[in-house]
Amino acid sequence: MCERGDRRGRLGEGGFTVMELLIYFIIAVIVVAGVYNLLIGQNRMYIKQRELQDVRGSLRAAGNLLAFELRQASAANGDLYGVSADSLRVRSIQGTGIICGEHSTLAKYGLWDITGEFFETADDSALVFATGELGSGDDVWKVVHQKVVQTAPAGGIVACAWGDKGVGKGKGLTEGVGPVANGRGRPDWVITIDGDMDDVYIGAPYRAFRPVTYGLFQQDGRWWLGRRIGSAASFDRLAGPLRAPQDSGLHFTYYDQSGATTTVATDVRMVDILLRGESLGKVPKVGEEPGFQQDTLTIRVSLRG
Repeated sequence: MCERGDRRGRLGEGGFTVMELLIYFIIAVIVVAGVYNLLIGQNRMYIKQRELQDVRGSLRAAGNLLAFELRQASAANGDLYGVSADSLRVRSIQGTGIICGEHSTLAKYGLWDITGEFFETADDSALVFATGELGSGDDVWKVVHQKVVQTAPAGGIVACAWGDKGVGKGKGLTEGVGPVANGRGRPDWVITIDGDMDDVYIGAPYRAFRPVTYGLFQQDGRWWLGRRIGSAASFDRLAGPLRAPQDSGLHFTYYDQSGATTTVATDVRMVDILLRGESLGKVPKVGEEPGFQQDTLTIRVSLRG
């Protein structure tokens, strides 16, 4: 009798009833569901912030590029070739250098310490600095045509002529600063120039330009900021995606000297740039279809005088 009673006592000790297990299971499901929803929400927020940062980065890059081009331009001097609400054609700097030598008989000039690219098409022009008479206040940037770009040996100028003479009328500096101790060095390029080089000295800065068109173009069903250099038939993709033209993905507003809006390129003195961007990927939304993250950037730029 005692052994049977002890066995019944041990069977009745500890363990969980079915109801208790059910309650624990329900509580566990609630906790897991809460954690899961929290993780889903955090992931949705992360995706949203990531896509928003992508939009803002693209807008800043596009805005900085357009602002740089306009700050270098002088509408009064013809640097704006065409202006419209959704596109801009501007004389864009492509390369810089220093005049360091002159061919003995031909209109060829050596360039030293170059940066950027130099082209030789009908679209290419350059600004070269002419100092004129000393102290007379007649310094001016001259517009010339850049015709042929050659290496130093092929162009017929094998060494820079620092301190020897000026170009154009033969006026030169009495002292020159060359790339080497002896005042000599090989030019990086030799440029054939069509234009007035009077009063241009050895050591004059040289800036090469090409006309560049900025505007929206469509690729793979999305809109992008594009650049078309010279007479190129198609755009190079720069930044985006942006909103469609009808949604003002890119919009220019031009102002003259009095602050009134204008559509005359030579009268432009200030430009408002409006960029509306959207994310590359879609962002999940609660109770809605995923959509693109959007943002807007506005910049006001004053042109060079």
